[in-house]
Amino acid sequence: MTPPALTLLERPSPNFDARTRPVDLVVLHYTGMQDAETALARLTDPAPKAGRYPGPWQPAETPPDQDLGRVSAHYVVAEDGRVFRLVDEAQRAWHAGVARWDGESDVNARSIGIEIVNGGHDFGLPPFADAQIAAVEALLADILGRHRLGPHRVVGHSDVAPERKLDPGEHFPWARLAARGLALWPLSRPAEGGAVVTQGDVVVAVQEALCAFGYGAPVTGEVDAATQAVLAAFQRRFRTRRIDGRLDEETAAILADVGAQAATLRIARLRS
Repeated sequence: MTPPALTLLERPSPNFDARTRPVDLVVLHYTGMQDAETALARLTDPAPKAGRYPGPWQPAETPPDQDLGRVSAHYVVAEDGRVFRLVDEAQRAWHAGVARWDGESDVNARSIGIEIVNGGHDFGLPPFADAQIAAVEALLADILGRHRLGPHRVVGHSDVAPERKLDPGEHFPWARLAARGLALWPLSRPAEGGAVVTQGDVVVAVQEALCAFGYGAPVTGEVDAATQAVLAAFQRRFRTRRIDGRLDEETAAILADVGAQAATLRIARLRS
């Protein structure tokens, strides 16, 4: 399908501050809420209270007048393909939270956040609509073109916050985006599974490769809890048939594949 022409609907959010560095990353999210209007209300609320946004993300006994954190994103893409602009790209939207990529913790300062309307894991991880993904493609193509970014600069929320987040989830069609040059995907598929490694030089090499790709992986030589979270995030994106956080040969081979692609794109950017 040819992506539609990009038409933006303005829904300004007051939840932003000054950007402190140029854009070099795009972070994709799912909203994880019941519908588009609820998500838009939450992302544009200057003083959110728990009682306005009841759902499985908060305990039932949460006081309705309890303050919630102010959040936003630059764009929201609805199921029918409508694209809402909430925060100007020149400003820092509040979408990534506690996160890390490329060794830096202020992901919001360098990124554009796109919220894709989807109930997420709390609502059974429903499929993404075709019109919605076509709109995401059009939006990404526009953003990457204007900021001169390669497909390796498009990541998921779970990539930058692997110990906290699962979005955009294992149903998100990364392969479809990659086919249009808008994300990375393995060029070949290794044999499934393989030997599992838990410590030693191989683990160090994989942890270093995860860091080189961008993940905030500790280099400990052991598949500790933090490394398991990063491996699970990597598998949720690149090997969705089994997300177990274990370091097996298949996961290592996929990492080598997409890591090499990212390295080639970085070198090409430096030479341009």
